[in-house]
Amino acid sequence: MIELAPSHKIGLSLNTPLIAGGGAFGFADEYASLVDFSRFGAFITNPITLRPRSPAKEQHVLSFPGGALIHTGLPNPGLSTAIREYERKWAKMGCPVIVHVAATTADEVAVCVEKLERVESVSGIEIGFRDDEVTAEIELMIRAAVAGARQPVIISLPRERVLAVARLAEKVGAQAVTATAPPRGSLLQNGEWASGRLYGPALLPQSLSLIRELKSQINLPIIGAGGVHSKSDVEAMLAAGATAVMVDSVIWVRLTEISSLSE
Repeated sequence: MIELAPSHKIGLSLNTPLIAGGGAFGFADEYASLVDFSRFGAFITNPITLRPRSPAKEQHVLSFPGGALIHTGLPNPGLSTAIREYERKWAKMGCPVIVHVAATTADEVAVCVEKLERVESVSGIEIGFRDDEVTAEIELMIRAAVAGARQPVIISLPRERVLAVARLAEKVGAQAVTATAPPRGSLLQNGEWASGRLYGPALLPQSLSLIRELKSQINLPIIGAGGVHSKSDVEAMLAAGATAVMVDSVIWVRLTEISSLSE
């Protein structure tokens, strides 16, 4: 049993260290017919913003030898609609549900946290940031989340200033960090440049190195993320110092591997 929250917040207990998330499993039960979510310690939703977001005009999924480059624009129905559509489904997921909030201001974070506080089927909140967010703005958003939430607050570390934000999350009172948001990259296709987030097994060595460094710098629980596609990858994450391990892109390419990861 893994506990991610101190006594002054509602506890978040994980029966296993395996977490489904990383923007790969949807907003609720989209994969319920293929995946037994009771085998996971928790489920983290796709990013949800305060207001609805439409898909990017130039969505794409481009493969490369170590994975895939994906650009979607973070489409979602907005938090209020998401709660109406998914609240009952979250209650039946078979594992704790953590809502990933993608917000750009402290005021937005405060509003999102206030709305989520009323949803009994939400067990935690993960806060994500834009890559260009400055540290001062990130601090205000973390403070707003921690101050308003009874549930555990998890900080999805941005690729920039990872250690600084991790230390800040610990100082301000977050309950855990996710290391880290998928990195950005570019590929040349048919003479045109395409950019997006990178997913796939090629990210594993970088992820392991980061977790080892974070473990030496902070005392918060670390959710390892990036490149996990096998049981041995999970074991390597835990050996590096992760308290829990997030799986994402494996659901797209090796569905049969999901069950064996938690055995």
